[in-house]
Amino acid sequence: MTRLEHLTDVDAVRQVATLLEAENARLHQRIEQLVRENAQLKGVDGVSQLQLEMEQLKEQLAALQQLHFGTSSEKLPRAPGVKPPRTKPQRGHGPRAQPELPVQEVLLPLDDADKVCGLCGEGLHAWEGQTEDAEEVTVVERSFVLRRLKRQKYRCGHGCAPVTAPAPPRLIPGGRYSVEFAVHVALMKYGFHLPLARQQKLYSREGLVVESQTLWDQLEALARHLEKSYEALLAEVFTSSLIHADETHWHLLVPGACTGAR
Repeated sequence: MTRLEHLTDVDAVRQVATLLEAENARLHQRIEQLVRENAQLKGVDGVSQLQLEMEQLKEQLAALQQLHFGTSSEKLPRAPGVKPPRTKPQRGHGPRAQPELPVQEVLLPLDDADKVCGLCGEGLHAWEGQTEDAEEVTVVERSFVLRRLKRQKYRCGHGCAPVTAPAPPRLIPGGRYSVEFAVHVALMKYGFHLPLARQQKLYSREGLVVESQTLWDQLEALARHLEKSYEALLAEVFTSSLIHADETHWHLLVPGACTGAR
């Protein structure tokens, strides 16, 4: 019997599904008949043969349900003695699951010039709901944006002093760079070991003209903002009954030389 996943014709799939439904019904009736005969023949030698035939029919029924319903048949009760299929762990360099990546669905249409049947010359129309799907991992480039902040002003009908919407928080009062930008620079330098000079060259290729000293100013302002948190964390560590230390050495370029523990 041809498997469902190898069929592409819709009518053929429906026909096979109808045949499977009929075969399932026949097997259910046969099992019920064997159960009644088994109850009537207790103590007779033919009971073991009936039980064997019942088990075989149950296995056939479970296999048909798996073929018919696919993955949804996992919720159906399995026949006794039928083991679920074992899934092999993924090996090699094949496609890896990407559960953390956001998914974007992109519909790729034909060009207008190609919407003509190559056999009869008639125009082609979109077959609703029918697509041939594939996956690809791509990259969306980071972009720097110059935001013009317009703080709305408000006034009352009695001529009182106007009120202006507050400005977003800044690490440097009156500065031009956002808190998110400073955090990004710190993450690139200390999280991914990208020096400020390299960041400057990288950002210039993306349209942002900035000096490495300006990037350093952002790091210094961020450090001052986090200084109270650092002091509180340090006090919490020193008041603990047990302190762990990282004694990994920094190896230098000079053979055999290294610094003290970090």
